Amino acid sequence: MGGRVRRSLNGAVQWQYRTDHPATALDADEDTVYVAYNSGALTALDAGNGSVRWHTELEVGGAPTTALSLAVAPQGHLLVGTVDGRILECSLRR
Repeated sequence: MGGRVRRSLNGAVQWQYRTDHPATALDADEDTVYVAYNSGALTALDAGNGSVRWHTELEVGGAPTTALSLAVAPQGHLLVGTVDGRILECSLRR
C-alpha cells in the first residue's frame, strides 16, 4: 500500500492520501500534486488539503499504459513519459 504525505517545515503531517498502488512519478505546481501509479492511474490532489481534484486511468489510443515520469509544463500542460517510451502532452483539467 502506498500513499502521499505533505508535511510542514517542522515535520508535522498536514495531510495524507493513501492508495493501494506504489507511485511511479510525482510533480506539483502551486495548487496541485500530480501522482502516477504503477496501476496506470493518474491522480491530481489539492496541494492544500490532499483532496482528489480528479482521477483517471492513463490510456493511449484506447490501450492502457503506465507513466514513469511526470512534469508540469507551461500553459496548463502535463508531460507524461510512459513505460512504452512515449511522451504525452496532456491538457490539465482545472
